This record gives sequence, structure tokens and C-alpha cells, in this order.
Amino acid sequence: MMKKIHSILMGLTATCLLSACECSDNGDLDGMWHITRVDSITNGASADVRKDLKFWSFQDKLVQLFNYHTDSSKEILMARFEHSDKLLIISTPFIYNRLDGDIFLSDDSLYLLYPHGINCIPDTFTVEKLNRKKMQLSDDVVRLYFEKY
Repeated sequence: MMKKIHSILMGLTATCLLSACECSDNGDLDGMWHITRVDSITNGASADVRKDLKFWSFQDKLVQLFNYHTDSSKEILMARFEHSDKLLIISTPFIYNRLDGDIFLSDDSLYLLYPHGINCIPDTFTVEKLNRKKMQLSDDVVRLYFEKY
């Protein structure tokens, strides 16, 4: 009898633990990505940007954009995204502000996204490569190379 009760309690505990986990449909996209190289599609130029320490961090339906050299005490840039097998659409950018509420970026402030490889809103990227270690995205202006951090 005790063994049966113990088995039932263990089963209920396991069910509760598993149902409490947040699951995402983002697959390999989830996590923090370091931009390592930017190629200009319009003029053919290429830049190694590893030392710039720019990152995109994906979780659920939000992406956080940050630069470790400059963003330590500044606003946190975030945006919504949609991801399918071959497309990544970045939209609705905002400055995260826990105290006063989020500040959505206007057309006049979209320049804040340019250093992160986002040139318009919405920006539709083709997912050229995505696995656990590397990601490659391109739009009409740039090709971005990332490594999982």
C-alpha cells in the first residue's frame, strides 16, 4: 500500500514539475547570439565585428539587442519577433523601462537599431543558416553572421 501511494505521489510530482516548465517553439534560435561579421549586400563590404560585442538575445517572442561596450547603463532595446523555418521578422521595437513603462520607438529613433543590423521596421530576414552554434541572416541591406554565446 505504501509503495502504491509513494508511486502516485512521485507521478504527481513529476507531472507538476514538467507542466511548470516554459516551452518555446523557437528551437535553436533561443538564447544569446554574438554578431561576428556583417556583410553589406549593397556595396560588397565586409566587417569583422567580434570585438564590438554586439548581441541579440532571443526568448519566447522577444529579442533583446545590446552592445557590451556601450549599453551597460543605457536603455535596453527590445523588439518582438516572428520566426518560421526560413524567415525572421523583427517588429515593434521599444526601449524597456520597468519603472515608467516601455517606450516604443518612433521613425525618428529607429537609428538606434542600425548598429545591430536592423535597418527598417519591420525588418524581414532570411534565415540562411541556423543550428546550435551558428546563425546567418540576410535582408536587402546586410548579411549578419552570429555565433551562439
